[in-house]
Amino acid sequence: MYAIGIGKNRDEVLIAAENLKKEGIDVELVESPKSLIDGLINKRYCGVVRGSLSSNELIPILRKKIGKFYRASILKNPFTNKIFILAPVGIDEISESPKIGFNEKLEIIKYSSEFLKSRGIVPKVGILSAGRLSDVGRSKKIDESIIDAENLLKYVKSSKYENLEIEHKGILVEEYLKEGYNIILADDGISGNLLFRAFALVCNLEGFGAIILNSENIKFIDTSRSGNWKRYYNAVKFLKEGF
Repeated sequence: MYAIGIGKNRDEVLIAAENLKKEGIDVELVESPKSLIDGLINKRYCGVVRGSLSSNELIPILRKKIGKFYRASILKNPFTNKIFILAPVGIDEISESPKIGFNEKLEIIKYSSEFLKSRGIVPKVGILSAGRLSDVGRSKKIDESIIDAENLLKYVKSSKYENLEIEHKGILVEEYLKEGYNIILADDGISGNLLFRAFALVCNLEGFGAIILNSENIKFIDTSRSGNWKRYYNAVKFLKEGF
């Protein structure tokens, strides 16, 4: 059995559950964030979807149970019709400390690459920053973002990740997608969240929710309260068929 959290936006969750049940997939709707996470940790469910429950209530409970993690949205690339990972999408998931933030991005690259490899997909990483590479000098913030991304690129290429295909093209997310990059590393969690909302909630790219990136195989998918029924439906299907 799978579980979907149900809070606000109840109608869309109910439609998703109804369509899943028509396909013979058992789904339980859970109103309490604590009960949902307890069911995940105690393996009462085969997988759990946040559904329309509040992130502010649920995510701290999950962090307390499993420790640090990152959220990575799984979306369908409109140019290639294949999935890509966008991370981080949690607004507070990259530290404001340059040193800590650098290491956190390395972890996202590592976990994202491992996830794709486990599905037989060769990772191709695109690092985003705040401007074109030729924009250095326009502002201190842009300069710092571009320099940080260049340093990250150099480190990955000269380290144990040396066989990983990875590039930094600045702010040009459209170029990454046209060229089939399947891991898009946002500058920080705020810009990642904005990109997710633009892609999924404005442009309506098909999505499957956000997986959990850490050292464990956590069968939990985060979803937006603003999603339509298809996103909750897709999240359960991804849990069932994608892990």
